[in-house]
Amino acid sequence: MQTYHFLRSLTHINLTRPSSPLHRRSRAIRRAAYVSMARAASPRRMWTRAILGRLQLLRRARLLRRRRNYKKKTTISTPHDKLRRLVPGGEEMDFCRLLEETADYAEFLSKQVRIMRSVVDFMEAECRKKEEKV
Repeated sequence: MQTYHFLRSLTHINLTRPSSPLHRRSRAIRRAAYVSMARAASPRRMWTRAILGRLQLLRRARLLRRRRNYKKKTTISTPHDKLRRLVPGGEEMDFCRLLEETADYAEFLSKQVRIMRSVVDFMEAECRKKEEKV
């Protein structure tokens, strides 16, 4: 199911933004990968809700960024805090739940990498076929 959502999103990106700059297309592809991963996972997982919620917040934040410049706070971080920042939604979890969510998130990230590798392999094979015909 994750592959279906991701490929559908890629098709949509290619149809709607064929001549957009590379950085915008890569950002859109990254968002599509995260959304497809979150939709394929269990909605009970905190990281899936955090990813989907963060995308909604990013849309709102774009409007605010145009009006203001935010300064990031510098804090002293522990290894637990670093892990909390890596896992979406990790800031609100206790440590045991954070470890469970991290394991689940890592599993879906590895699936996402396999899907993207297979898409790249497929596209390379298609390019080779076209080159051989010419």
